[in-house]
Amino acid sequence: MGHERIGFLPKSQSWNNIINQLKLFDNNPNTISKIADNTLENVRALYKEMHNNESLFSAIKFLAILAISANRENQLNFLNSSGINISEISIFALAYGVKEYVKTERGSLEINKITCDSVLEAIVKYEHNNKNLQNELFESTRENLWSKIGSGSNFCELARLFFASFTDRHLRYYLERETAHSIDNFSKIENFKKTLYEQITQHSYETAKIMQSYAAGWFNKYAIAGSPSNEEITGFLKISFEKMREEFRREAVKT
Repeated sequence: MGHERIGFLPKSQSWNNIINQLKLFDNNPNTISKIADNTLENVRALYKEMHNNESLFSAIKFLAILAISANRENQLNFLNSSGINISEISIFALAYGVKEYVKTERGSLEINKITCDSVLEAIVKYEHNNKNLQNELFESTRENLWSKIGSGSNFCELARLFFASFTDRHLRYYLERETAHSIDNFSKIENFKKTLYEQITQHSYETAKIMQSYAAGWFNKYAIAGSPSNEEITGFLKISFEKMREEFRREAVKT
């Protein structure tokens, strides 16, 4: 997976499905087109400078350190010496570590909350996706999957889950806002949320695929031998968000 070559995604079926579902709430094609394009443009504008965000920098550094730690002789000691202060390596301890590590002194508290929640969702989903059924049934033989994530392919899965969750939350916010401005019916808007949330989540996951192979290559180049520099982490964020912004631009043109 980490070495999969992915260019621009084909026209997003998931986004088309969302647009088609919007038509159930307003049969004016101009309204639907405006809602769709404004939603994507708002996310694109938000993502333009996101690589400079303090919370996002800490989030990617947290995920990179977590993956790097699997290649160290004493994983827990390495995490603690790198600023992730936890007493054990478990999903609960990591969740605590995220909240303590991903903080902001000067940035948006709203973005910080969304970023923390996105990292938490990423590690929870990663564990859920990678649990071995036999080890679930026999806890005494269950392997610690967090000691086996020290590769580009593992990091790119974590990164994709993080970017998907981060995008999901923003697409929901802006799509809800644009719909509320354009559809003057509370009941329709509530039904819209129930109908589209699952599709928005799926669309976000598919969109995040565009930076997946880049994430694997970046990790193998900058993080296998040691922790990446601040400049390298910022560069990773910049290119990742640029890839996703371009995909949103292409979708807006085709809606």
